[in-house]
Amino acid sequence: MLPKLLVARALVCGLLGLLVVKAIVRRRLVVKRTSLELPLVAFLASAVLSTVLAYNPNVALLGTYTRYDGLLTTLTYFALFWLALQTLDGPGSARSLMRVLVASAYVVALLAVVQSVHDSALAGAFKPAFGTLGNQNVTGSFLAMVCPLAFMELATARSWGARLLGLNALVLIGAALLLTLSRSSWLGVGAAALVLAAMGRGRFERFGLAAGLAAVGAVVLMIGVGTGRVAVEQRLISALYPPAWGPRIHIWQDSVSLISSRPLAGYGPDNFGLVYPRFQTGKWAVDATGFELQIDKAHAELLQVAATQGLIGLAACLLVLIAYVRAFWRGRRSELAVALFAAWTGYEVTLQLNFTALGSAFPFWITAAAAVEVWEADARPLVLKLPAAPRLRVVAVALTAAALAALAAVAVVLPYVADLELLRSVQADFAGRRADAATPAATASALAPFESVYAVEVGNLAFERGDWAGAASAYSTAARLGTYNPRVYRNLALAERNLGRFAAALAAARQAAALDRFDPANQALVDQLDAQNS
Repeated sequence: MLPKLLVARALVCGLLGLLVVKAIVRRRLVVKRTSLELPLVAFLASAVLSTVLAYNPNVALLGTYTRYDGLLTTLTYFALFWLALQTLDGPGSARSLMRVLVASAYVVALLAVVQSVHDSALAGAFKPAFGTLGNQNVTGSFLAMVCPLAFMELATARSWGARLLGLNALVLIGAALLLTLSRSSWLGVGAAALVLAAMGRGRFERFGLAAGLAAVGAVVLMIGVGTGRVAVEQRLISALYPPAWGPRIHIWQDSVSLISSRPLAGYGPDNFGLVYPRFQTGKWAVDATGFELQIDKAHAELLQVAATQGLIGLAACLLVLIAYVRAFWRGRRSELAVALFAAWTGYEVTLQLNFTALGSAFPFWITAAAAVEVWEADARPLVLKLPAAPRLRVVAVALTAAALAALAAVAVVLPYVADLELLRSVQADFAGRRADAATPAATASALAPFESVYAVEVGNLAFERGDWAGAASAYSTAARLGTYNPRVYRNLALAERNLGRFAAALAAARQAAALDRFDPANQALVDQLDAQNS
């Protein structure tokens, strides 16, 4: 997830620089207005409030490692949306951008299909497609959003060459979507198809629907003769049967209890994993080896928002959704407008049965900007005149470039280097070269002092060396920064015990048990330390 986050931050810096330089050169700043502004500001304000009142403010601000769902990421979403909107130049520009998105989805789908076939051949059993997005549900939600746009290219094509290209894109993207086995994404693309069927008109309705059905038939035929036929059939049958959705129903029920315990402002962005174990009523996430996986998302976006931003955030989120629907209804005149609303619907339906993930969320916010550009094409922008002094403009451009370079260094370069250092440390540790692992781990922690995972690695290396004081210090730092990994607290308890600090050891052991009370080792350690303390 980190590379995707850093690409998005770099894109924000680039778009911001483009906007500022263009305004300076043209001596006027043109700001497009949209009906979504106030709802989005209300949602952002609720995120700020929940961050201030968060269970762990550091996690609320930055998010947890691999999720990065904190306030800064929410700001990145909105910045991408707003800056992309300012950059687009009418519906034609939005159409071009969506064609780029379809082309990128084609590449993602191709790699996902190849990955699934390769992994299935090696394992001798079907393996779902996830490709470069790293997770089948993330890949599925992205492809469910793009499918209506590929359908539009096919339906509105005016030559046989364009029709073949559109059909090729739709078939491959549809095949990859099926191979993800992501039921939430299937339901999302089904909802998108209903929008296209209900709102389509002209060539979009006449030619497109028939060609789309033919494309879907080709995809089903291809999957039917492949190794994934049984797996796809089973998932398709269970898609409309909620009891077969695995742990989701139980997680949703437990999430309601979590929300009711702190209903107004929630526990803070990305704090779900830190507090959910206290409300968890069963072992809902167990892998094939019997290992208990930590649950850090509500697996339903509205529940996730209510848990992290409270009912205030939930109300703001609903206002944003309503604003999107109103914007579309007012600007539903063109085929592109309908296709973009279908894309929005496909993503949102998927999201309500899953959760926001960076790999699909960043393209969604850019797509949302294109949609608003089409739906509200007649909106009048705000124009601000700037001073005409040439020297002043040169200075302004230089200062902008320097500020954006500094921002990119802090927001993009340092996190990337820190993660590379962590990788070096982990590789050296696994290779048995512990002496070589210590320096890169310390460097990673220094470059990203607010990231708990890097502090955990420093603690792990100290623990392996028997440096109990160093381990206790690093693990305590990780606990303060925010981690829902019970093994961190268990190791902290053992380190504190070996240092003779039994009260601190007992407190850490109890925290480990609170984060995973279904692991008997955690409770056994609590009982042992409790007996020693007494």
